[in-house]
Amino acid sequence: MFGRLLALNWKIFVSNLNRFQLLLLIGYIMFLGIMTVNLVGTAIVVILLDTDPWMKTQIPWLTPEIYTFLLLVFANSYWVMHFSFTNLRLLNITENRKLLGFGFPLKRLSRYLMIIGFCHPVNIIYNFTWLVFLMIQVSHFYQVLIGVAAIIFNYVLIYSIKHRFIKIVERRFIGVVVGFLFLIFGLFQAVSLFAENSQEIFIQIVPRVETLNTVLSWSPGGLLIQAINVEYGWTTAAIIFGFLVLLIGLILVDHFRKTCEGLINPTIRKAEQQTSKLWTFLRRVMGVNAGKYYYYVMIHPYNKLQLLTLAVVPVVYVPILLQVKYTAAQTILIPTILAGIPVALLAMGMANMYGYENRELLMHLQFPIKLEKQLKERFLGVIIFPLMVFYIITIFELLLIPQIVGVYKIFVANTFFFLCFMVLFIWSSYYQYQKATYSSMSYKHPIIPQKVTFVITFVIFSMGYLIFVPLENLEWYRITIMSVVIVVIGVYLWRHMSFLVNLFKKQILKRLWTE
Repeated sequence: MFGRLLALNWKIFVSNLNRFQLLLLIGYIMFLGIMTVNLVGTAIVVILLDTDPWMKTQIPWLTPEIYTFLLLVFANSYWVMHFSFTNLRLLNITENRKLLGFGFPLKRLSRYLMIIGFCHPVNIIYNFTWLVFLMIQVSHFYQVLIGVAAIIFNYVLIYSIKHRFIKIVERRFIGVVVGFLFLIFGLFQAVSLFAENSQEIFIQIVPRVETLNTVLSWSPGGLLIQAINVEYGWTTAAIIFGFLVLLIGLILVDHFRKTCEGLINPTIRKAEQQTSKLWTFLRRVMGVNAGKYYYYVMIHPYNKLQLLTLAVVPVVYVPILLQVKYTAAQTILIPTILAGIPVALLAMGMANMYGYENRELLMHLQFPIKLEKQLKERFLGVIIFPLMVFYIITIFELLLIPQIVGVYKIFVANTFFFLCFMVLFIWSSYYQYQKATYSSMSYKHPIIPQKVTFVITFVIFSMGYLIFVPLENLEWYRITIMSVVIVVIGVYLWRHMSFLVNLFKKQILKRLWTE
């Protein structure tokens, strides 16, 4: 039965796979391979720091205490990465729950979906790296058993915490934002303090390294290291192993119940009031078509989570990169990250422009207004907010980080960035259409396909290198080329809306009628 379920999900996946998506899938597999090599290689290098004779001669200050400190810092940093990138969504639960109508037992289906959901490729890579990192350090067989149990417990615990965090964001978004602001303020203070007094801090750390090791050893990464490098003895190890198995079982039972609830009631959608102040405001500012669409985008709980996640990237990484003395960090990475913010906002509104209203969109097609005019209004409405963010960020760059790029170049580069991705998202809205779900138990991204997300991330950094790498005397040639492309894209899109109208009728209209 489990094999048939895997075959069914594979057929669902293949049926939605076109040629371009196949290329994206190949690129994604290559990316996962590079990611695995980097993570596992870094873990092995950190472990072998104190065993390589070359390291001992070149780094004489690497005492056992300092080595333990570096080991604990790596373990805790890696745990934060593991927590951040643990993926909760893999399956199309809307398709899988149809099996219930054919008599497939609910509990058996929930167990199978749990197994498949836990086995996302990114999650497997992180857990495999933990396994390599910890197993290199073991000296007794019972440490292997405890280490494996600790890795599984760590994974299911992260999975459970992240699932509940999504629920909290959906229901208590304002409270989460306030807490996030306090966290960011503290992070700013810590980064600035460390940047201004880095040498003094290192000097103070060395005499207190044993105390720091004691504190870090009780953090999540430190506890995982303790699981495999402490000599418990077989009796104590058996007790710890049994306790970990019990905790794993309790968490899995809890997740099993949540999965059953998600299968029975997968579309938990808040009641929407057409007379709300938000809808009135958007309708007045953006018009009926764009306003109604933006209303659905803004009330979607997953978009709120995406917005919160999007705010973390520049707030965390830009201050850190500003303290880096390498020129490339300020001339390439910072402009790329800042230019990617309005692009990510644009993706939230444009990458799946017809997956929100569905039935209501069919009613709009019956209005005595030309479809071309409706689509133009929708396109213009979608880009208003990202454009506002775009100009705010550009002004911020020019005022606070003037050493990065020139005035004209940053406006042209960011506009070029914005328009190129707008074309990508217009394509995505027609060829990557999927109905937006309203449940955190959807097991996949409810709005934007993962293949599109991968392309966005890859192309953002690729274009960042092409656009922001200094060319000195050749800079004006690049600016001229980007300016011409901007004009061509803008004129072409505006004068060929009829093509998009016909594409809508071919690609989207049939899907809307069948849903």
